[in-house]
Amino acid sequence: MTKNKGPNYLNLEEDLNTYIKEDEIKDARVFRDLVKEEVIKEKKLISKVATPRTEDEPEEPLRRETPMIVGSLFDRVAFLKERIAEISRMMELRKEMHSRMAQEIEADVKEKEDIEKRMTDMTDKRNFKMDISALRKEGRTETVRFWKDMLELKSELQELLEQYRTETKIVDIFKGIDIGDGSNVPIK
Repeated sequence: MTKNKGPNYLNLEEDLNTYIKEDEIKDARVFRDLVKEEVIKEKKLISKVATPRTEDEPEEPLRRETPMIVGSLFDRVAFLKERIAEISRMMELRKEMHSRMAQEIEADVKEKEDIEKRMTDMTDKRNFKMDISALRKEGRTETVRFWKDMLELKSELQELLEQYRTETKIVDIFKGIDIGDGSNVPIK
């Protein structure tokens, strides 16, 4: 029985080496090099698009100008009392604002983390992690701003309380003093 010397289609590369010798055909080596170059050129590149870094705004403390207290001694005490109440309300408002902002930022972080857990594309996951990082940074920045504002308000409140104590002591001294015409200093 004679063997069929035809190509074996299960192993084409072996058949090419068997039936086509590189030294028989000059262009065989060139052809293989071209095929390798084409395969290399077709590699899929994964592009990553990063979220651009945001520039931080320079932190400026809360700047409040305390108005000069003018008028009579009794007017100044009433004015100081109003200013102390106003500063206290401002501090409470700032605390509420900080609390709301912190809750909103934390809710956004949790939402993005939940979405990120379900993602399969690494590029999208990376972008979501960068967004989460930016939100956390915003939360830290808000906390720093909050404490700077509170420090400024507490300093002003402390200053007003000292002035109020001084003015009330002076008012207490003048309450019972007879001014010479038979009348006493009016008490408000």
